[in-house]
Amino acid sequence: MIRADAWAGWCIRVVLLACVACGAPRPKDPLATLARPGALPTEQEAAMEALDAVTGGEQAQAYDKQLRKMIYQPGYTQGVREQAFLRLQARDAQGLKDVLALNLPKLDALAWRQWLCERIAAERWNDLTPTLVRAWAVPFPGWVDRPEDRPERKALVALHGEDKLTDVLVDLLVKSDPMKDRNLRMRCWELLQRQGQRERLVALLASGETQADDPLLRDLRRCAKEMGILPTTREEILWMQALLTTANAIFWDEARQAVAKLPAQTRETLEIRELPIAVAAARRKPELLQASAPELYARVEARRSANGSRIAMASLEGYMTDHQETLYAQRGKLRWGDLAAMTLAMDLLEDTAVRKRLFELADRDLEDRSTEYGGLLSVKRDGAAELVECIPKVKGSDVRFEAPQAMFDQGYTGLFHFHLHAQSYDNERYAGPHIGDFSYADSTRANCLVFTFLKRRELNVDYYRHGPVVVDLGSVARPDAGE
Repeated sequence: MIRADAWAGWCIRVVLLACVACGAPRPKDPLATLARPGALPTEQEAAMEALDAVTGGEQAQAYDKQLRKMIYQPGYTQGVREQAFLRLQARDAQGLKDVLALNLPKLDALAWRQWLCERIAAERWNDLTPTLVRAWAVPFPGWVDRPEDRPERKALVALHGEDKLTDVLVDLLVKSDPMKDRNLRMRCWELLQRQGQRERLVALLASGETQADDPLLRDLRRCAKEMGILPTTREEILWMQALLTTANAIFWDEARQAVAKLPAQTRETLEIRELPIAVAAARRKPELLQASAPELYARVEARRSANGSRIAMASLEGYMTDHQETLYAQRGKLRWGDLAAMTLAMDLLEDTAVRKRLFELADRDLEDRSTEYGGLLSVKRDGAAELVECIPKVKGSDVRFEAPQAMFDQGYTGLFHFHLHAQSYDNERYAGPHIGDFSYADSTRANCLVFTFLKRRELNVDYYRHGPVVVDLGSVARPDAGE
């Protein structure tokens, strides 16, 4: 009787022999050929054939190492990669799994990623379940039309069954190592939220199924109890944990008191990003905490009309259909936090000192062709406005702002992340957030503003956040010399 593993190895060898390029000359240096992603596929196939007979020593180790690189390095054709996969599976199956565990969530060759997911399911590699979860959690907008069609999810269903998928995620969340698997556990939480399992998560936090000393679940339990908020994404969990540090204890207490003043209906659906809005409102405009969404909408509409009704909007044709930035067009998406944030933004921008600082920053941005400028707009504890410039972590593009880590750290208690579109004084065709800006808002979950030069004395203001939601708030004028 033939053993299953022996039979599998024989089948792989047959497939490999069948895949060898017919008549391709043997390269003089097979390893060097494989190390060049741009080499002809026939040359790479012939190189692998020449090295298949090597079973020991440094050359064999170098061959196995190169096969591992071919799994994740860009530039190789999928046919060559598939052959590298099969060879590595036959020579070093655990090494192959290790490469997949590290690199599958980062692969952006989508057809190759899909093939790998299908192969993992076909091989019944249940031990790669955490890898599939990590990969599934990475968003790829536009790749598949429906979230349930993601190949990582399909592979998990093939391995565990549709009816067990939620249990698998919960099991990983509860039983994985709190330190070593911290990111995996946050991804499991995020996916459970995406799967509509909020009630399951509420029950989990309330049950004895979790350990009291588990840092992640302890923080989530406290956030739910004191704020009524269950974070939905990994970034929101990180945001929550930053606010629960000793350094932000005063802010957390302010947020708890501000949230307690909100109407019950508003508290029931709060997001983490709305905590800085509530604190800013309590510091500067306490009446906003008691205002209903319709009242705030009317307030924003009135102030928007007073600033002029013209909308300055970039064309996103080819990227987004039916893109509109009017308050009315976005009305169905707006929450208490959005309307309160826009009210605060318009109020802060009436401050002469803020506008002076903003235009000074925009003028410097115009002269600097190496980057866009950006920073944070916040409300200090005494209710005063504060605009803080943040130096980008890298430069190199006049149409990109790379937010530094310090901006995220300070932004957890700040009101708005902002950046400028100041490539020229006549920049209306680029007014408002673009695709990269929407991606930033989706990933960070921040409340954002973008300022665009329309004229030397006029900056357009847009509020935006994840969704995407974007509202043109009109323009602000450069302060006169006497102000």
